[in-house]
Amino acid sequence: MKSVLTQYRTKQKRAKIQKFLLRFGIFFILVAGSVLFLLLSPQLQFESLVLSGNALVPSEEITRAANNFLSERVARFFPRRGVLVFRPDAFESYILKEFPELSAADVSRSFSRELTLHVSERSPWGLYCKMNTNDCFYIAQDGVLAAPAPQLTRNAVFRITDQRTLSAFYILGEKAIEESDAIFLRQAVDLLTDHQGVTVREVILGRVFQDQTELLTNEGWYVLFDERTNKNRALENLALVLDQHITDRTALEYIDIRFEGKVFYKKR
Repeated sequence: MKSVLTQYRTKQKRAKIQKFLLRFGIFFILVAGSVLFLLLSPQLQFESLVLSGNALVPSEEITRAANNFLSERVARFFPRRGVLVFRPDAFESYILKEFPELSAADVSRSFSRELTLHVSERSPWGLYCKMNTNDCFYIAQDGVLAAPAPQLTRNAVFRITDQRTLSAFYILGEKAIEESDAIFLRQAVDLLTDHQGVTVREVILGRVFQDQTELLTNEGWYVLFDERTNKNRALENLALVLDQHITDRTALEYIDIRFEGKVFYKKR
C-alpha cells in the first residue's frame, strides 16, 4: 500500500515540476522575444543626428563617423543605434578619437529618435615640428597635436621645434607637450610680446639637453629654462631682469631663468 502511495506522490511531483518548467519556458521565451523585439525594432533606433559647434571640421566627416559608429553591432547582433543599446560615453569617446581637432563632444538624446551632438574645436596655437622626421602639426593650447600642417605654412606662424628623442613617438591626436608646460610657454611668449615688444619666433625643445627649452626671439637672443624651473617665479625674474637690468638688448645672447633665486644673462 505504501509503495503505491509513494509512486503516486512521485508522479505528482514530477508532473508539478514539468508543469513549472513548461510555464517557465513559455515565460522565458516571451520575455526573450520581447527583449529581442525591443533591441531590433527600427522604431526604437536613432535615425538622425543634429550637429553643432564645428567650424573647421566638415560636418559631413563628423556625420559619416557618427553613422559608422551607430552602424556597428554589439555582440555581433544588436545595432549601436538602438535606444536600449546606445552608450553616450562610448559615442563621445569615438568621435574625439576620430577627430583630434575636437576638444569636447556632448551628445544628448530625445524621444523623437534624434541624437544631438555638440562639439568644441581646439584652437590652433602654433606649429609643432619634429626635428628627426620633419613632420609638422598644428598644436592646440593644451599641447595636443590637432591636425597635420601643410608645407606652405611651416614658416609662416609661431613654431615649436622638438629635438627630444621622445618626439619620434608622438602622433596626431596625442599630447606632445604637457598642458602645464604649454600654459607656461604661452605666458612667457605673451610676457615678451606685450611688455617688451619682443616676438618669439621659435621654441626649441631638447636641443642641448632633453629637459631644456629655449625661446628664440626676433632680436637674436633666447630665454633658457628646463623642467625643474619654478615657472611662476621664473616669469617674475624674467620680467624683472628685462625691466631693470638689461637696458640694451642689441648685444644680448641669452637669459637663463632655470634657477629660482638667480637669473643669468650673457652678452656676445
